[in-house]
Amino acid sequence: MNKKMKNIFILLFVGAFSVSAFAADISDRADCTKIQSRISELAAIENPDEAQSAELTQLQTQYRANCSKPASGRRISATARVSTATATATTNVTPEPIVETVIITTQSVLKDYLSERQKLCNEFNTDIATLTSNGASEAELKPLQNQYDKDCKDIDKSAIVEIDAETAAANVAAGLCTDGSKPNQFGCCEGETFKDIGNLVFACCPDDGGECYPPINSGDAI
Repeated sequence: MNKKMKNIFILLFVGAFSVSAFAADISDRADCTKIQSRISELAAIENPDEAQSAELTQLQTQYRANCSKPASGRRISATARVSTATATATTNVTPEPIVETVIITTQSVLKDYLSERQKLCNEFNTDIATLTSNGASEAELKPLQNQYDKDCKDIDKSAIVEIDAETAAANVAAGLCTDGSKPNQFGCCEGETFKDIGNLVFACCPDDGGECYPPINSGDAI
């Protein structure tokens, strides 16, 4: 057999093999289509008998063995998508903290304090009223009422009242503090501390520093 004839034979053989393989592939696809169609028919039966159930199981096994294609590539893609989603979810778990700047002013501090103080006074007054309605005696209520009158009748004392020298002197001469308020039991005014400044000499010294003064009165607590 010469070389030319050998090549023709090889081509014919390959062609015949390709045609045969192509025909087999078509046949396989046709068989798989039939199997899938029959599986769909059997699966649609609401109450299959034993024979139908057995046939369905057999066809499903046959289809998985001969007609299903590996989906490893899709699994990899799915894994990649899951990983990406997981990474995104992990990123979103810890969002950037929101930094809120609170500006504190003297007015805002005073307003907040007075507001809270008023709430406490309102609750205190409600408690007194409750005790009164429950039959508490006047003697029992007197200390509470005194405390309420002292702390809650005039809550806001923030106003700065300028006292002229003549008025201040007149207040001190009357046994009062320069602003007209009553000194404490040691004869000292608000913002002053009763101290021994040496040699058993006692005086009222400003808490913020400065010159100490003799108590306005003798002070019953000495």
